[in-house]
Amino acid sequence: MKQLTILVVEDDKLNRDMVKAAFKEDGHIVCTAASIGECRKALEEIKPDIIVLDRGLPDGDGLQLCLNIKKDSALKTIPILMLTGKAEVADKILGLRFGADDYLSKPFDIDELRARVDAIIRRVYGNLTERMTRCGITIDIKSKTVTLKDRPIELTNREFALLRAFMENPNIVLTRESLIKAVWNGAELASSKVVDVTVMNLRRKLGEEESPICSVRSCGYKFVSAD
Repeated sequence: MKQLTILVVEDDKLNRDMVKAAFKEDGHIVCTAASIGECRKALEEIKPDIIVLDRGLPDGDGLQLCLNIKKDSALKTIPILMLTGKAEVADKILGLRFGADDYLSKPFDIDELRARVDAIIRRVYGNLTERMTRCGITIDIKSKTVTLKDRPIELTNREFALLRAFMENPNIVLTRESLIKAVWNGAELASSKVVDVTVMNLRRKLGEEESPICSVRSCGYKFVSAD
């Protein structure tokens, strides 16, 4: 499973922290919101791969928020897993009719939540991560090959893993810390400059002037893509 960007919308801090910790443990990027207002603000800044959305929020019904997201042309393709304290079948049916991709009642088992998210991702995105093309760059996960406008590019294992992380998270700022976790498996590096040097070498091989990888001052790096 690729590294996902997951938006968790939950007003209960204990539940929010538990879900965040579980998905971060799995290597994903997790953003959180405690209200509809915070969720909308987050969606202005990121486009998550999936939203875990509580129904009972302090400033409104998460069900209506789900419907509004599904009516938004820029957001409607984002899958949503609804969390709710209501276990009645009628409520679950209503949630699905409002656009939710799955519905999980509270209290829930965290491993079941993980499994349901995995199932939704497989169903919605399929095996797209095995071969991706963005900005003229094609990466094949199985064969570990990369081409730039049909021209083979030789990358080291670290550079390949770095490019994969960028291409699986387009238009999202990846911090040096998240890159260390994704590419170096969380190892303690002598300096974060190791990340900078590896990014610099990757950009050079992709054609520095044309490279879609750009630095974001004081934050990290971003793969800019219109694909």
